Amino acid sequence: MRLFLRLALGLVAAAHVVLASSPTGLTVHLERRNFLLNDDNTVNFKAVANHAKQLSHKYNFLMKKFKDNMGKDHPLLNALVEALSKRGEGEVGLTDIRSELLWAGEIQFGNSKFKIDFDTGSADTLVNPGAYEPRKSSSSKKTSDEFETSYADNTRAVGAIYTDDMVFGGLKAKNVAIGLSRSKFSDDGESVGIAGLSFPSIQAFPKKYDPIFVALMHQKAVAEPVFQFTLKPGTGSTLHLGGVDYSKVKDKIDYVNVNPDDGFWITDGSVQGVKTKFVIDSGTTLIIGPMDQVLEVISKLPGVTPHYNLDSLQATFDCSRPPTVDFEINGKKYKLDKQQASYGTSFGRCVLSIMGQRGLPMHAWVLGDAFMQGVSVVFDMGRNRMGFAPSA
Repeated sequence: MRLFLRLALGLVAAAHVVLASSPTGLTVHLERRNFLLNDDNTVNFKAVANHAKQLSHKYNFLMKKFKDNMGKDHPLLNALVEALSKRGEGEVGLTDIRSELLWAGEIQFGNSKFKIDFDTGSADTLVNPGAYEPRKSSSSKKTSDEFETSYADNTRAVGAIYTDDMVFGGLKAKNVAIGLSRSKFSDDGESVGIAGLSFPSIQAFPKKYDPIFVALMHQKAVAEPVFQFTLKPGTGSTLHLGGVDYSKVKDKIDYVNVNPDDGFWITDGSVQGVKTKFVIDSGTTLIIGPMDQVLEVISKLPGVTPHYNLDSLQATFDCSRPPTVDFEINGKKYKLDKQQASYGTSFGRCVLSIMGQRGLPMHAWVLGDAFMQGVSVVFDMGRNRMGFAPSA
């Protein structure tokens, strides 16, 4: 039976960035726009499948970059993977403008301002041709280094690495690396590229180039080496830079240690008592995990029916009886509310926002938009830790 979905997520017609004062600095406000829908309001399954495929490819690629940079396999590498893919302070307002629901905001390199997707699951900053115009910037420098990345749909980004002055959420840093692709690799509407916010050990650029937030840290442009994602459906989503905005949380922030050498923002945790690892990734729409663990979790949820589709596993439930899904981190539970638990409907039943996927190179869960919409997450690069609290 073909699974037709009707998303319950609201659409935002346009995106904009607003800088606003807050107790901890400037804030970039984000608005969410969803492109997983067809014109008739059904889910674009090609886009959903492509998102899952892109995710598998992304992590396979970054696992390889980790080995290049660190000289060893990543500790999360899954040797038993079923099918490897062949393929001061400030705040930035984020806009979800991609079919994969990445969160975007404004950034400036030299005299070029543009919207870019902010991704806690990668480390490099890359843009389409024409987005960054080095000839219009007196501070631009073309380096002798080049970059090359590839994507699951055989799209490649190949080009030169430049350095230039950067303004990000009202914060400034000099000689920050940006990759200018020779061909268009990102067709995301208003967004023209991607900016990674993970640790340097998974970056594709040479080690001498700091990722954007690391550059702000090293140049002492941030009051604290901390950034904070608070994602919400519709309006009100923010990326806060240089500190913690406590107005975004309604409970004590619970911290867990992370290992910066791992590259990703990783923590131990469990779902419905199933122990696993979590990767917190703002560049992912759903909650995606290994097929076997997702099936085990679904079996623990009364009234939830699994549906297999090629290399993926999805599930549906009675919309009037949403399941209670508990994510536990450091002994603290975070429940998905009804809106988080479902991202659409199929024949009157809600579709679970948890998805199993073959091809992931690690036996870990990627917690994306569906999880982060209920939790404000603090990424503390100075103390090598992550903090979680229910969002206000």
